[in-house]
Amino acid sequence: MSRDLLTDRETARVLGKRINTLYKTVDFFDAYDDDEWDLVEGEHFEFVNASSDYPERRFYEEGVMALAEYFDRNTPGLIKVVTEALTHRRRRLKQMLVSRRITQELIESGSLLAVRGELGFVSRKTCINILQTNGKGINNSIDRLCQSGLLEGEEGLELEKHFLLSDKGEKIWSQKGLASMAVDMTHNSSITKSRKAWVVAVGEVVEDCFKTEIKRLAAAPQRIDNAIAKAKRAARDACQVTGKKKARGKLMTLDGHHLFDKVNRPDLADFHDNILVIESSIHADFHSWKGGGGCEPRDFLRYSSEIRLDLFDSSNSNAMKRFNRLTVKLTQLQKNYEDNHLRYH
Repeated sequence: MSRDLLTDRETARVLGKRINTLYKTVDFFDAYDDDEWDLVEGEHFEFVNASSDYPERRFYEEGVMALAEYFDRNTPGLIKVVTEALTHRRRRLKQMLVSRRITQELIESGSLLAVRGELGFVSRKTCINILQTNGKGINNSIDRLCQSGLLEGEEGLELEKHFLLSDKGEKIWSQKGLASMAVDMTHNSSITKSRKAWVVAVGEVVEDCFKTEIKRLAAAPQRIDNAIAKAKRAARDACQVTGKKKARGKLMTLDGHHLFDKVNRPDLADFHDNILVIESSIHADFHSWKGGGGCEPRDFLRYSSEIRLDLFDSSNSNAMKRFNRLTVKLTQLQKNYEDNHLRYH
């Protein structure tokens, strides 16, 4: 199992010490081999750059606790403070990991199936993936919740609040429904300690994750319009394929084409690198050629290099420069974000 490392500054902050005090103590530990105070590389810490004259260190929790025991001689109670800080840090890191997974699931499933006010609803399959369970596990949880409600003093499952019925009559679940399942599985499922920690974190962060997604969806149209306007300004109101510019007396309109389409990749909808400024006629022709469904950068690359060879004059050096720039842009974008690789800020 991988172990987390704390930076030297994070370690100093947890211990309530200045960074120079931390390294003076570390140097003291290293200076004497015959005392009880020792930090072992690989067990208590790792060097960031061992060849440097003053190598920085990153510390495992074991190393932080060893330092805490040393400092506790003059600061009684420090061990308890540090233990609580490390516990809080582990919880926070787990929450970050779970939040990232929920975001990824929402992207991969095409976002929310329905929104009712502050509630967003997702499929049973998405719930299974978020909770890291299986069909049997989620069915057992739902059965328990339906039969006996939640823990004593808490509400049971309610239509329009914890779940909705889809057009096919299938239940789709809100963040409150997911949180209820997480609470139930924490207390009533026979799961491993690590999976229980995951489910607890889901219950703690799922409502905020869904609210963030609802806000993002609501703000998406304006945000996308702004991103397209910025892309057009950056392109100097010129088509990035043909090089033609808007000008007085020229009947030409420009569109912002999403190389990864907005429906399947909403996380890239307002991403500058995902927007290609092209003539409206080319935009319409591309989608006519592509047909229904989503599109990716490789689709436009094929369209421009195989289907519409007329867009680039091979005898024109400027045209070939544009073609080469376009090829690099589309190839790099495809490589960086294909297979639902998320854009993180």
